[in-house]
Amino acid sequence: MIFRNVVCIFGALFVAFGGVQAFLLPSVQSCSALSIWPRGIARQNLKCTVIPAQEQQSDHSHSKVQGNLADVIADARAQEEAEKIMKELEDGAVREMGEAQAAGPKYMPSTEPDDPIVMSLQKVLGVGRVEKWELLDSRWNGNEVFKYTTDKGLFFIKLNRVEDPSVFLTEAVGLSALAATNTLPCPKPLHLGKLPKVGDVGPGAFMVLEHLKLLPFGIMRTDMQQRLGEQLAALHLDQTHAALHRGRFGFSVSNFLALTPLNNTWTDDWPSFLARRLESQVAALYQEKQYGRAALNETDMELRILGSRVIRAVPALLAGVKVSPSLIHGDLWIGNAGATEAGPVIFDPACFFGHHEMELAMMTLFGGFRDEFWNAYHARLPKEKGFETRQKLYQFYYYLNQLNLFGDAGVKRTCVRLAEELLLI
Repeated sequence: MIFRNVVCIFGALFVAFGGVQAFLLPSVQSCSALSIWPRGIARQNLKCTVIPAQEQQSDHSHSKVQGNLADVIADARAQEEAEKIMKELEDGAVREMGEAQAAGPKYMPSTEPDDPIVMSLQKVLGVGRVEKWELLDSRWNGNEVFKYTTDKGLFFIKLNRVEDPSVFLTEAVGLSALAATNTLPCPKPLHLGKLPKVGDVGPGAFMVLEHLKLLPFGIMRTDMQQRLGEQLAALHLDQTHAALHRGRFGFSVSNFLALTPLNNTWTDDWPSFLARRLESQVAALYQEKQYGRAALNETDMELRILGSRVIRAVPALLAGVKVSPSLIHGDLWIGNAGATEAGPVIFDPACFFGHHEMELAMMTLFGGFRDEFWNAYHARLPKEKGFETRQKLYQFYYYLNQLNLFGDAGVKRTCVRLAEELLLI
């Protein structure tokens, strides 16, 4: 039975990550048909296998912005920057996908006792009554986040109407791995479940998570930026999972970077792991995807040629630096970070054990991380010789992913520019 296989996966991961009680086993009622790869995603012959061993407050008057007037002005400008980033990400392909999802009937949450989310909250988490729900966030890839108010308190619900629970399973594993380090808080996953097919949409999946009371644009505060830098460096230096990775690169499950499936098979050296990641991204540029057409036409060979040359150059571009595996978030743009009164938090990870500098490359793509963050981070993890070159290499990877997702001509030009610059080094 597929469900029994998934229970074994949960058990193995529970052991792998130190027995962290971060989430509960899915109930048979809600996950009886749980499979290992998501519906509607190009599988690319990968296997999601175990490899052995914001909610924003509506009353902004309660936010506490610290510092002098210059800090307040800087924080306000940073808030405007974050809003601009979010708006840009909703353009183009984002709008197109949203329109497609809005067409026709689809599952909508309710407080009725026969609703699958309500049933899970009651049967698995001991909730007696669901009072109301509120949509907090809706993203271009179909993920939506809700706040549920119950007699047992508040919960985050993350859902997608067309994905399999296995997608959220891999995210739950990443969140549990992050939590085990006790360095940078993240919401605890509590339960996975299935959503019904409604009309032509579905079936889908949902995940119940611990509720965190996020401050409006809290991560943009000067003090939170500094603390995030300190805590992210602590995460990258942490050795909690040393017995798991044993000096190798990869992760215990293969997961997703947005809609891109990732192959996290354990690899002994970092250049080989990175080269494999780059090969997958370059190949995917010319492949039709179930969420959209190929990013590039087969006759457009520029990035195929440049990408192949960069991949061959990876060992030389990484020469001179000793890379030790660090647990990294993997998709840490400013929209996947927040803050509570207690400090910074991160969410929506695509975790793996890799070079900590790769995390930083992703963080530079869309902005939002300021000098306070970078100064605090590099105070604990200073830049090593060749840092700027490696940042270009890692940015090339993440821009290839953006091109695969959105097929944007401007992103393609950036990929070409970075490849050409790397080949001149």
